[in-house]
Amino acid sequence: MRRIGLAVVFALSLLALLAAEAPPGRVYRIGILAWATCPAADSPYLQALHELGYVEGRNLMIVCRSAERQYGSLLPAARELVQLNVDLIAALNHPSARAAKEATAVIPIVMVASGDPVGAGLVASLGRPGGNVTGLTYYATELTAKRLELLKEALPGLRRVGVLNNPALSYLPFLSDAQAASKLLGLQLQVADVTEPGDIPRAFATFAHDRAEAVFVLPDLLLSAEAGQIAQLGLKHRLPTEAWGPWFAQVGCLLTYSGDYRNMFRRAADYTDKILKGAKPADLPVEQPTKFELVVNLKTAKALGLTIPQPLLLRADQIIDP
Repeated sequence: MRRIGLAVVFALSLLALLAAEAPPGRVYRIGILAWATCPAADSPYLQALHELGYVEGRNLMIVCRSAERQYGSLLPAARELVQLNVDLIAALNHPSARAAKEATAVIPIVMVASGDPVGAGLVASLGRPGGNVTGLTYYATELTAKRLELLKEALPGLRRVGVLNNPALSYLPFLSDAQAASKLLGLQLQVADVTEPGDIPRAFATFAHDRAEAVFVLPDLLLSAEAGQIAQLGLKHRLPTEAWGPWFAQVGCLLTYSGDYRNMFRRAADYTDKILKGAKPADLPVEQPTKFELVVNLKTAKALGLTIPQPLLLRADQIIDP
């Protein structure tokens, strides 16, 4: 019995020793390059990763670097992630993807790009990216034109439109797309450059003084962060405002038209999962959204004394009503 007991103790000790020497499970290091704040645990991207089986502290380590809302700080932040030797960089906006691409040609990058990723040199083509970048894009030349078309449909007789534009993103095609579309739609654009939040009130005051009839917000992270201010100024100056993300309408802008952002960020997690499991970014086609969402804020329309045409309301995916 004593020999059996010793054998059991020896066997248990051996198993414990083998377990201690066994290599731990792979812990993936994902670097997130943020323009402003790092994403919370319940953000669509991180939530989708969790649903795919990635758990921080077990098989996942998140390393985030923020540019603190400064475009010029994105490249240094991207280089920090490269120096930390992360397995993958998640760049969930176009400027971040651009900085990450400049920082490394080796580490895989998953992007959610708003601009033309081919024209910007992020990928060789949508079907065969050919480098270390893949993911999603919701850019199309027709999208800017569609937004202006919807604004004109909401405001029959519209002629003069103020445009909020950040020249820091001059490498993206949004302004040129808007100018081309305005000619076809018979609209006159008045462009105001915005490089800091304090420029926005001055731009609205100028639009109102020059008798603009509406305001069109071009895609930009700084303008996105100032959605509340933009909505308030639109109401103050009685200028119907259209933007590119649903959060603008939720805080008081009149119209927004965009892809499903939440779904795009979740799909970015799917790309991340495939790459961590061995897929090469060069072989993963860049995905474009198939569904776009129109949001109309009727509360704002009523405050401005506007009647939104019924056909437009019938096409809305969401109506914000008092």
